[in-house]
Amino acid sequence: MNSEHTDRPARQVVFLLFPGFALTSFSLAVEALSVANQQAGRELYRVSLYSAGGTVGAATGGGDLQVVSSNQVPVQAQAPLSMLEQCDILFVCAYRQAGLFEDAPLIARLRSLSRQGCLLAALSGGSFVLARAGLLDGLSCTVAAEQVDSFHELYPDIPLQENIFTVNRNILTCAGGVSALDMLLYVIALDNGREFAHEVSQPFLQDRIRSEQDMQNSNRYLRLRMKSATLGAAIEVMEANLESPCSIELLAKKIGTTPRTLENVFRRYESTTPRRYYLNMRLKRARQMVEETSVPLSVIAMATGFASQSYFTKCFKALFGVPPRALRNPD
Repeated sequence: MNSEHTDRPARQVVFLLFPGFALTSFSLAVEALSVANQQAGRELYRVSLYSAGGTVGAATGGGDLQVVSSNQVPVQAQAPLSMLEQCDILFVCAYRQAGLFEDAPLIARLRSLSRQGCLLAALSGGSFVLARAGLLDGLSCTVAAEQVDSFHELYPDIPLQENIFTVNRNILTCAGGVSALDMLLYVIALDNGREFAHEVSQPFLQDRIRSEQDMQNSNRYLRLRMKSATLGAAIEVMEANLESPCSIELLAKKIGTTPRTLENVFRRYESTTPRRYYLNMRLKRARQMVEETSVPLSVIAMATGFASQSYFTKCFKALFGVPPRALRNPD
């Protein structure tokens, strides 16, 4: 570790947990800071866990708060955010239903912390919270890939970057999952130098901060190895054209094959037709938007390529057994 950092006080780091937060990105971020402390032989980062508040965290015995992650694992927080006076870094940990966030006092607290110079970092769906607080106005950000459509509908004026994490002044955002580790290594490098961040990366078997191209190549190689080049290319084009779906003929042309070959590949590897696969992909994305946002169903239908809400409802019910409105208003 560089000697100039030896006597610096520990940075106060807070993880703000929202119900349904992504456990993977949260765990990687906490572990990265823990490894940094171990490598330094002293406390560089003092970590505290806070709940987003009484309206979103379940109070347990002794006045503590317990917040349940997206995979139903409960994590004990120390206090609600309303009790936090200041910190150096605050990680906003949200994922499931992040687009439904509404809490005026918490928004005011986040704005106050930002004005104080606190570094705000969003994990997974944390960008929805920062956007709702107005902290991303005039900036761009990154969200989890499966939340891109929902974010576009809610915040059309905030550009989304495709890189694995985004840096804007005192605000960082990432796509969640293992990209949280990349963002943490960046933060640790800013504080302690790249050599020290490299040391921290070693226990994770990650020797450097990955670029977007690194991640794209890794994902592409995995797809090609596990299935087929034609299938992977077709799915990439489908995912990029949910709002305005391509015909199967155009899809085949875009990836340099024929509709017949495309039919054979999807039947072989997915036991379905490309048309059915494409439709189900759009409906799954629509279901996510139905469950995680308050965007009108008519808008969701258009955002996932359906010409009418009635046809969208018919297809949705055929796949999921219930109309979309039933998932939004189960009672």
